Amino acid sequence: MTRSVRTIVALAAAVFLSRCAGCTSEEDTSCPSGQERCGGFCRDPASYATDPANCGACGNACATGATCVAGTCECPAGEEVCAGACVDPATYATDPANCGACGNACGVGTCAAGVCDCGAFIACPAPLPRCVDGLEDPRNCGTDAAAACGNVCPLTNDVCDAGTCTCPATLPDTCGSTCVDLASDESHCGACPTTCATGATCTSGVCQCPTGQSVCDGACVNRSTDEAHCGTCGWVCASGATCTTGACTCPSEQPLVCGVPGAGGSCCAGDGCCGDGTSCQTAHWNGLSANYYDCGALDQHTLEQARLAALSWAPPGQGQTVEVGLQCGFCLCRQTASQAAVWCYAGSPLKGFVAVTGSGNCLAAFCPSGVNGVAWH
Repeated sequence: MTRSVRTIVALAAAVFLSRCAGCTSEEDTSCPSGQERCGGFCRDPASYATDPANCGACGNACATGATCVAGTCECPAGEEVCAGACVDPATYATDPANCGACGNACGVGTCAAGVCDCGAFIACPAPLPRCVDGLEDPRNCGTDAAAACGNVCPLTNDVCDAGTCTCPATLPDTCGSTCVDLASDESHCGACPTTCATGATCTSGVCQCPTGQSVCDGACVNRSTDEAHCGTCGWVCASGATCTTGACTCPSEQPLVCGVPGAGGSCCAGDGCCGDGTSCQTAHWNGLSANYYDCGALDQHTLEQARLAALSWAPPGQGQTVEVGLQCGFCLCRQTASQAAVWCYAGSPLKGFVAVTGSGNCLAAFCPSGVNGVAWH
């Protein structure tokens, strides 16, 4: 093909087959005037007169070997369509897939002069393959035509051996309608049906978990490290705990377990559990240096919480609490040898603030405010 001819063909293709102008997706149906959407492209319907992929209409593909003439698929002279391709009927004389006619398969036989020759095999009528091996074909298993044609072996995974339906040597046992190996099948281990636990294998007809694991709730687990089966099947560690050598252990900063032992719960900080014994105490900030814990909500600022906040700042033996006689009402002061701190609680316009002074005397301590104090929770 000369360069000029190639150029003309390319231009023609550009006219008949072009990406649609302005399309934003393959689903966009916009095409230039006179063209239509076909197979993801904009096409001129005039091309259907000669396009073997779209002959006469979009998507109407001609058989392999056919051409499109005036919108009609045509095989070469003397050929016809068979199995999606143009073929010469003369091939039917020897083609075992199309013996004597298109689609007339001989199966395991040969084709001679348009007739299936089954030889040592068994001839079966249509629509089955005309020639079958009754000794090996699980769809036609038997030693003669009367016993072989259409005799489908009934079990899953079975085979036709010497004309008899049987389970293969690798799957010698029968469970229901399936051939299995009771020595190695995790769904039929040793007997029908015996299902091994998840993670186990079937060895010599016995379910076995990996080394160091045992069965809990239908699965192989390591009770030395499994937080859901720690030490004993069903013993659940508290949230935040780890299972080490079969015992649940909370982290050092949350040493308390709140909840029913072995039924979950939580690892908690504090010195007790709330409600029915399953809830952690609330962590409160004393505003100065440490947390304290109780079962109250944050920012209630009760007198009791003010006392706990003060004790978390100066533990027993390290300070003295003064609750009355202060110049700022509804406030609590705790003093040490060198400092005094004041927490204001509900009832005070300064509630929620704490301030610390360098004087170890509550009577000389100043009241907290938004300027000289900090928030406690």
